[in-house]
Amino acid sequence: MTVANRRGADRRVKDAAVEVERRSGIDRRLQLESVAGQMQAVLGLLTQIAESGDLSDENRRLLDGAMLRLRFAVERTEED
Repeated sequence: MTVANRRGADRRVKDAAVEVERRSGIDRRLQLESVAGQMQAVLGLLTQIAESGDLSDENRRLLDGAMLRLRFAVERTEED
């Protein structure tokens, strides 16, 4: 193996290590927040979208249905 090839391999290993560190940081943050907490955050974002007024009536109904299902899932998660 030439020196140039080894450098490329070393760079790939370093890039993979950085990617793993990035993922583990995200994973740590997600593990700190409960599933119910994550769903509550999503509900908050969806509520902001629903209240923005930029949706057609059909899309608003679809969004309302999705929010209802998500609220039900949050309640079920909190019961467990």
